[in-house]
Amino acid sequence: MGSKKGVGKIRVNIMRNNNNCAGKQEGLFDLPKDISKILSSNSITVKIIRQILSMRFSNGFRIDSSIELSRFHRFVKEDHRKKILLSDEDLKEIIIACGTVFDGKVYSIVPQTNNQIEKLVNEYFKSGAQVIFYAEFYAKNENWMYKANIISKDMLIKILERLFPKLKFTLTYFGLIDLPIINIIESEILRVWGKDTLLTYDQLAKRLLYIPLKRIKHALSQNDNFIWNSKGTFSHITKINITGEEHKAIQKKTQKECSIHGYVSITDLMFDNILEQNHELSITAIHDAIFRICLLDKYIKRGKIISRKEDTIDALTIIKDYCRTLDKCTLNDLLNYEKELTGEIHRWISMEAGYAVLVRISKDIFIADKYVHFNSKAIDGMIGRFVKGDYLPLKTFTTFGVFPDCGQTWNLFLLESYCRRFSKNFRFDTPSVNSRNAGTIIHKSCTMTYIEIMTDAVVKSDVKLTESIVCKFLFDNGYTGRSTTAKIDEIIDKAKIIRERKN
Repeated sequence: MGSKKGVGKIRVNIMRNNNNCAGKQEGLFDLPKDISKILSSNSITVKIIRQILSMRFSNGFRIDSSIELSRFHRFVKEDHRKKILLSDEDLKEIIIACGTVFDGKVYSIVPQTNNQIEKLVNEYFKSGAQVIFYAEFYAKNENWMYKANIISKDMLIKILERLFPKLKFTLTYFGLIDLPIINIIESEILRVWGKDTLLTYDQLAKRLLYIPLKRIKHALSQNDNFIWNSKGTFSHITKINITGEEHKAIQKKTQKECSIHGYVSITDLMFDNILEQNHELSITAIHDAIFRICLLDKYIKRGKIISRKEDTIDALTIIKDYCRTLDKCTLNDLLNYEKELTGEIHRWISMEAGYAVLVRISKDIFIADKYVHFNSKAIDGMIGRFVKGDYLPLKTFTTFGVFPDCGQTWNLFLLESYCRRFSKNFRFDTPSVNSRNAGTIIHKSCTMTYIEIMTDAVVKSDVKLTESIVCKFLFDNGYTGRSTTAKIDEIIDKAKIIRERKN
């Protein structure tokens, strides 16, 4: 760091305080305007100031403190038995030139420290690197830098700006280029990737010494050119082997299947050659690579389902279509089909599809409509005997001996299916589709939402309006399938208002 303005000749008077030399010796010190010349000066004055700054002010010299200046003069006298006769402003100029200013203080940074920083930076850039992130550079060298009076990353930045005036400096990094961080990180990752097909976070971090690990992770997860292979392990689209012929065949089959069915599963686009040529990659990575390399421009991918961008095909729609082809299936059959289709299992999707198309006759089994014969007038009449008000929890039905024969054995699952799709007078609602028989049979003339129904039930129950008690009431009485509900605060607040009005 330099002074605020160039300094001309400064008169320096040094008093020798020993018995052999009486009187005063007057010397003339020319302080150049060039900061680098000041730092390399062999003047006795500069040497003394450097030594005092280093030895006596290791925690920094407060540049605007008169007390610090007084201490400085005292230390010169104690350590060197001399007296420097300078004005406060002249002494400050020299102190500033002999150190590094940071946060209102001057720190002594010896030439060896600057040389070490220059060496590390130059060697890193000579290896081919384009940028260095300040935080990571300081963290990797903090032990020796702190001992050398570089007390923080921000202070290091000031030193770097002085040592490398020709480099480009941004808020987070400096180097040979100045581009958006996401582009820089991808470029640096590919620079060190080499011939490897797969690399882990840690392997890349070791090769990119001065790029923070969190930056590397973010780039790998957010940049579509990187392919997730397994936990913490990635590939790059340039490392995937797909021939031109395979590329054309994938596009052709995708176009055909989407024209006929509206979608195609990524599993149907796998070719043996692709598997053989990319044996190091997981199936998930190969699926992702096929889509990104061959289909990204015209199609979208949801799980394993690929459809045209203008279409709105989703897993629920596809599983419903699948259910229409079945006479009978188990819930596990639907879950397995969902996993094969999307690579994941969300139970509500399979159950929702099953309830929408088939008839659930037990916890595990769905059958086609043709195997059930509902007499809706007779069945609705029987339900009406139980549901005297607007609604009644499904679990309230404990006997089915008087229900009309329908070709299947009556139970709560069958009753729920009937009310969902076949009843003329009733509907069924629940917070979420489930296998616990949680939910309510409701008169179609009732316009209350399910939150309003649960609130009404709580009000009529006279239970104490606390979270634990209300949740337990709704669960025990079959309104919810879980002992907690996300809407509990809303239910309690509304119940309080209704009770207050009644009172």
